[in-house]
Parts: sequence; C-alpha cells; structure tokens
Amino acid sequence: MNQSIQNGLNDLFDQIIPISGDFNKKTYADSFKNAYEKYKPLFTEIAQECENSEDRQEEIEEIAAVLPDRMREVLDQESSKRKKENVLMKYNLGMVTYVIPMFRYDRMDACEEIVDCMIERWNDHDLELKISKSEFEQIQGGFKSRLCYITTAVCASLGKPDDCYELNLMRRYRDEYLVNQKGGEEIVAEYYDIAPTIVNRINRMENSEDVYADIWCRYLHPCVSMIESDNLEACRKIYTDMVYSLRRKYLFS
Repeated sequence: MNQSIQNGLNDLFDQIIPISGDFNKKTYADSFKNAYEKYKPLFTEIAQECENSEDRQEEIEEIAAVLPDRMREVLDQESSKRKKENVLMKYNLGMVTYVIPMFRYDRMDACEEIVDCMIERWNDHDLELKISKSEFEQIQGGFKSRLCYITTAVCASLGKPDDCYELNLMRRYRDEYLVNQKGGEEIVAEYYDIAPTIVNRINRMENSEDVYADIWCRYLHPCVSMIESDNLEACRKIYTDMVYSLRRKYLFS
C-alpha cells in the first residue's frame, strides 16, 4: 500500500464522525454524494493499486485493515465497556451510512473485496455492536416518516439522530415486512397504542438512560442484527417480546 492511500484512509477515518452528522432524511443524499466526490480519487487509486499489485490479496487485506486498526486505537483509549460501546456506536453509524456505501458506490471488484475484509476485521472485538454491508441506494430508499416511539427514544438517549441508520432499518422492517405478516398489523397497532405512555413513564425515571440502554441491548440491537442477516422472523419474535414485556413492566406494574 502506498503512502497516498494510507494518508487518504487516515483522513477518511478522521471524517467518519463529522460526515455522519449529516445523516438525516433531508440532507443524506447530498451529503453522501459530496463526500463520495471528495474521496472518489482515493477509491479509484485503491482499485488500481490492487489490480496492479503482485499479490492482490495481500494488498486488499492491508488496505482493509487501516480503518479497523484506527478504530481499535480509539477504543483502547476508553476505560469501560459502556464508553467503548458509546464510541463504537457513533463510528458504526458513519461506517454503514457513508464509508461502506462509498467504497461500493462504483461497483469496483477490489473495493467490494476490501469491504468484506474490512467488515470482518472491524467486527473483531468483544462488544455486541457489529456492522454489515450497506449501500447508498438501500439506505436512501429506506427513509420513512412514521414514528417508532420507543426506538426513537432509545436512539435519542444514545445520541443518535431521528433519521439514524437503526431507526430507518426498523421503520423499513415494520412497514415492508411486519405489517404484512399474520398478526403483524395487530402487534404494530398495539405498539402505537402503548408506546407513547411507556416512553413518558421511562422519561420520568431518574435512571431513564440506563433503562433505554437496557432496551437497546436486550431488544433493539438484536432486532437490527436479525434484520441485517435477513432473519426477519427472528426479529419479529424479539420485537413482539419487547412490546409485551414493556407493557407488563410499565403499564401493569
């Protein structure tokens, strides 16, 4: 890997948090395309470097390691698992909404292979938060206007914007899959009936942040993982368990 690519990838890592700050329904398309135009020469150079390398696979693995290794350095500076997860969550958002889609935008074979290696290395940690492949068209097409009260409240408590990746993924799952399944429309209706009251009650609790963190770890993050792995029925079970569990705990306790 030449120094130009190394420098470009280091600059890209430093911009992961700033560029992901523009991830919302109104600005995402323009901010993504602006970021892509800035880094397009880097991706072109990467593809050419891999194709011209005497050991293509070694070159791919070396390039794929840069961002994950930088992430590991950042995590090593944090003292607790909770702090590590909070930091990783912010970087994960930037990775799945900007970095990975930018690598894949021009459908270059070498960049696709780098993404596969990069994701595997990025996810090589003991924390629960993982990332997977994503692309611009998929994310842009997934913006929905209906509210997910509990999911929105949880994401807000974790510092995520209203149109974050996880929220849009859950909205798309709800609107495109869950409501079309037997009993799905009923569980969604139940959710909308009870969710505002549950959120209001949690918000009045002194440890509301901890409650939302528990909901994230226990229900929402597993749901996101199931959707990303196309295990939609497993997500339905977790989603349903969440609705009924929170109803019992906060409405009938």
